[in-house]
Amino acid sequence: MINRRQLFRFIRRMYYWAKTDPVDEDLRGWSWDRPPVKPRAYLGLGVYEVAGKYCPTRRDVWLRRKAGVRPKSSKTMLVGRLMHEAIDKATKSVLRGVVQGKKAWEIYEENQSIDPSLKGVDDELRQLYINIYKSTLITILGELEYEALTTNSSLQMPLFTEYRVDGSLIGLSSNLSVDALANGVILDYKFGEARDFHKLSIAGYALALESEYETPFDYGLIIYVSNRGQRIRISARPVYVSNSLRRWFLEERDNIIEILLSDEEPPVDNRCKESCPFYGVCHP
Repeated sequence: MINRRQLFRFIRRMYYWAKTDPVDEDLRGWSWDRPPVKPRAYLGLGVYEVAGKYCPTRRDVWLRRKAGVRPKSSKTMLVGRLMHEAIDKATKSVLRGVVQGKKAWEIYEENQSIDPSLKGVDDELRQLYINIYKSTLITILGELEYEALTTNSSLQMPLFTEYRVDGSLIGLSSNLSVDALANGVILDYKFGEARDFHKLSIAGYALALESEYETPFDYGLIIYVSNRGQRIRISARPVYVSNSLRRWFLEERDNIIEILLSDEEPPVDNRCKESCPFYGVCHP
């Protein structure tokens, strides 16, 4: 979805930010045994629950966790799921070919055609899935071939998708799924309108990775995917996991823990959008 030269350009920019604002040791994930990283309670929160500030009062988390309400599926949620599945399928197809020692053109020939059996999906979303799959496949293979030709080496896979990480030491789920890791950079895919709180996801995954591996994770990219007819548009936002961003994530985590430990039901926000999967519960 994004080539390595673009990635390194973003890394250089974020490296400058890191030089001017180095991360405090107390805000690293490996400081899980003491505040502010140590949580008050270990509730196995998902990063999406902490970082997804679509509901300002966090009533959505309370409804899901305390009231046992199942969110109503929406088109936005479906598109997001299809996007992630298409990217993951394309990446794993390339990885399988690389492991088998195949050339880039061989991998492309074997995997260019795809006819997804998607239940309950209309033709428009099916075509979106195919477009994202092909775009990802071509981008990764083109990048691998470029690297192989310029370094006179065999194909090497630089991208790991659906990377599993244990975030339990910092109060998160023990089975978190990072969208992708590329050269130590956390990639988070989004479909739809850009929001400032989206960068909280990068911070959550960085803290979880640090708590498990005791290695710094300071850089991330939010990759926004949009559909323009038959064309896929990609834009990327670099995220330096700074002190302030880490504190923001930890404050949001602690706020949700307080809400879930309390018996008080959060109020309904008067700015609710009908696209919210809990809209029908809050506005019967």
